[in-house]
Order: sequence, then C-alpha cells, then structure tokens
Amino acid sequence: MSSNKENVKKSRNLVSAGVFIALYFVVFVIVGTICMPIPPLYLCMLPLIALFASPVYQMLITKAPMHGPIFIAAMLPCLFLLMMGNIWIVVLTGIIAGVFAEIIAGMGEFKSASSNMISYFVFSLNLLGGFLPIWVMREEYFKSTLDRGMSQDFVDKLRAITPGWVLIAIIVATVICGFIGIQIGNKMFAKHFKKAGIA
Repeated sequence: MSSNKENVKKSRNLVSAGVFIALYFVVFVIVGTICMPIPPLYLCMLPLIALFASPVYQMLITKAPMHGPIFIAAMLPCLFLLMMGNIWIVVLTGIIAGVFAEIIAGMGEFKSASSNMISYFVFSLNLLGGFLPIWVMREEYFKSTLDRGMSQDFVDKLRAITPGWVLIAIIVATVICGFIGIQIGNKMFAKHFKKAGIA
C-alpha cells in the first residue's frame, strides 16, 4: 500500500516537473522574442528571464523536490539555441549551471529557502554561454549572428555597446533580478512553500 502511494507521489512530482519546466521554457521564449531584435534589450535578456522565471523555478522545486528537473530546465533552452545555430558554448554553460544548481538545492534537500535561492542564482546563468562569445569569440560570434539572419545594423550596434565591463554587468544584473524575483515569488506562493516545509 505504501509502495503504491510512493509511486503515485513520484508520478505527481514528474507531472508537476514537466509543467513547470514547460512554463520556464515559455518565459524564455516570450522574453527572448521581445528582446532579440533590439541590441540593448538583447543584453537585458538574462536579467529579465531571471526576474520573470523565478516564481516558476520556486514552484518547480516545491512541487518536484528531486534531482533531475532543475538540470532539464537549465538545458532545454540551451539545446534550443544550439539548434537555432548558436555557438556550442551555450550548452557548456547550461550543463555547468544545471549541475551546480542541482547540487546546491540538493544540499538543502530542496527545502532550504537560502539554498534554493543560491541555486536559482546559479541556474539563472545557464544561458550565459549565448552571450559569452560576444567577448571571448568576438569576430566568430558576429559572423555567426549574420549567418543566422540578423542584420548588419544589429551587429554594428551590438558591437558598439559591448565593451568588456558589460559582461560583468549582465552577470550582476542577473543575480539582482533573480533576487527580486525570488522575493516576489515568496509573496505569491508563501502558503505553498510553508506547506512543502521550505524554510
């Protein structure tokens, strides 16, 4: 009897994980679609995703407190970008962010609010590999961007507004926006977190 209950619980967790992974991907697509055509907004994509996706991430951990879903959520948009012609580094950062986010959340058994928050900061950098080539593989990145159908005007504007310090600014802004999003999520879903024993 207890075995059946355990199987039902696991099934529910997996269904919940699928729902919230899909919701995270939807946030990524919506923010990406809005930001992509405009160079300044394009550079704000990571912080904006971190802001709007944080409640989804919190509910993912709450409803599916297990290893696996966090990594899958981190990798899904990275694989999508790779299929769209993005440079392979995006997959590498997705793997690193996904693995470490899982480890950190797991250290608190997915029930520590502080561990889950730090986990989200790391998770939010999963797409950083989509931007790193702007600085570490600059000419190859801009050539690839043109090959993917973006205009020369887009490339020229992006080149002009991406001195080295902008990369650090993106990382810092992503963490700050993630923190703000976590606070919003805490207010939105306080009852769910309390019921799940997250403290």
